[in-house]
Amino acid sequence: MLINKQTITSILAATLALGAFGSLTATAEGPQARAIREREEKRQEKQQAQERKEDKKDHPEVWAAIRAIRTARNDIEKSQHEKAKSKDSALKSIDTALTELEALMAKD
Repeated sequence: MLINKQTITSILAATLALGAFGSLTATAEGPQARAIREREEKRQEKQQAQERKEDKKDHPEVWAAIRAIRTARNDIEKSQHEKAKSKDSALKSIDTALTELEALMAKD
């Protein structure tokens, strides 16, 4: 089987074109998806900045617990399988606990 340069060139060009097209479609996102992604990135940056600010040498276990409680709160808040009544009660209890822990750490 004899393959000439033109055939090889055509195959390579087609492969590159399909590869470039695939990468363009994989990274494309609409304005709404972009806005959601940017909002989530800002929220994460804000949370990381807060954690860096609070990252104190004293009471590292308490600060780790506060971060864990905040993560749990976010998980419950985003959950779609919880009943609204239970969800609201849990969020209220978590907010109270966080407020008390943060007040104790502020005094220290």
